Amino acid sequence: MSRPERYARNIPIYYLFQFATGFLIWVPVWIIFLQDERGLSLTQVGLMEAVFWACMMLFEVPTGAIADRFGRRTSLALGGFLFTGGTIFFVLSDGFAGLAISYVIMAISMTLYSGSGHALLYDSLRVLGRTRDYEKHMGRSEALMTGALLGAALFGGPMAGLWGLETVFLIGAGTMAAAGFVALLLREPPRTEAEFGPDGLHAAPISAADAASDMHGTSGFVGYVFEGFRIVLRQRPILWIILLAGIVTVAYEMPSFFVQPFLRSHGLSPSGGLLDGAIWSGLIVPAFAAMSAGSLLAAPFVARVGERRAIPILMFGGAFLFIPLLLFNHISIVAPIAILGGIHAAIRPIATGYINRRIRSDQRATVLSIFELMMAAQMAVIVPLISASADVIDFRFAYALSIGVVLTVGVVFLLYWRRSHRREQTDALRRISLRPAPQAIAMAPDGTTIGVHPTGIPVPGNGVGSCSDYRNGTDATPERVPTRQDRS
Repeated sequence: MSRPERYARNIPIYYLFQFATGFLIWVPVWIIFLQDERGLSLTQVGLMEAVFWACMMLFEVPTGAIADRFGRRTSLALGGFLFTGGTIFFVLSDGFAGLAISYVIMAISMTLYSGSGHALLYDSLRVLGRTRDYEKHMGRSEALMTGALLGAALFGGPMAGLWGLETVFLIGAGTMAAAGFVALLLREPPRTEAEFGPDGLHAAPISAADAASDMHGTSGFVGYVFEGFRIVLRQRPILWIILLAGIVTVAYEMPSFFVQPFLRSHGLSPSGGLLDGAIWSGLIVPAFAAMSAGSLLAAPFVARVGERRAIPILMFGGAFLFIPLLLFNHISIVAPIAILGGIHAAIRPIATGYINRRIRSDQRATVLSIFELMMAAQMAVIVPLISASADVIDFRFAYALSIGVVLTVGVVFLLYWRRSHRREQTDALRRISLRPAPQAIAMAPDGTTIGVHPTGIPVPGNGVGSCSDYRNGTDATPERVPTRQDRS
């Protein structure tokens, strides 16, 4: 088997890892567990989420740097095993403090595999020369994960009705342990540009400053973190797509977050027995089915409409789905809530694909972790505020706040992203147009090529590179300097 083909098996193994991490059988009942078994209000559940996402925000980039420094395979395995421990601690905890600590453990574990998996998948495809297939495989892996969530939602309700809520959490801990062992089967792909070698077709378009930092930058842990932030802040299309995709994803995920307490407010519960659990799962399942479909359809959708139009179409299309949520207080609104779940599931592979095409391999996991960090920061602020509004006022007011965030803050992020994207494309076209045309290179009688010095003096040399072989001396005349062949 050739060297590149050895990495082809990473793709199905990563699919299996995503499936195992998605089969969290407690997902359809976790809010009910906190409310009924631990006595928390919806406001307290929102505060728990704030703790979770704040920890995600604090540890996302450091753990992404760990993946870039020590290996994505190692990071994925550690994440699976740590999540197992956090789930067990969650079941054993009684009060708010213990539950919050378990959330901290699970948040750290999720940061270990959030951006690392995307980076490992992309670099495996890069070795194979198939980076354009990233959205397809990313979408498939996300679809498998949400498909596993779909199966978990289908069985979680009846199992909770038969065996109790705590049992389903312990089953979920077992599947996360299995995910850790699956991650150990992955083969670590190259993580630096030097390991990839000359790769003009599949390498990320980097600037001279980026290339210099790749060769001479700080190789330590802190260096990876600061370099990742530097890349995001300097490349404005990446910065604004991170903010835009994050705010839309968070806002459109809020109705799905409220499904369990919404059904509970209509007198439903999974704890009444097998039939009640089955009815509960039947109402929860559509959201996960739509999420799976959204992840799967992301690649063909962006291929059809283009990366510039994909997220704006999803953003404004999803806004119309809030109309029935604002008008009706009926169980039937689980249908538009499910479609919103499909929309926010499609945004992630589209956004990460856009980002991946603009960053280098040695910073891939760190930059993708910054994407997760910014989303975690938005979740930490938005979720507790909107949860408290649902607790104090009602769900319709909470839905109104969610869409209000998109139509105000989201629109601002969209305008800035479109402007920076157009500027990036204009700069790229300008660089292409400045390349010398072949007819501008003349041939001397002795067979050597002749370039044109900026002063207008024809000079012998090596064609395109000959103009760089001279510099002005002290008397403003051309002065010969050593020739460097352009190997790019």
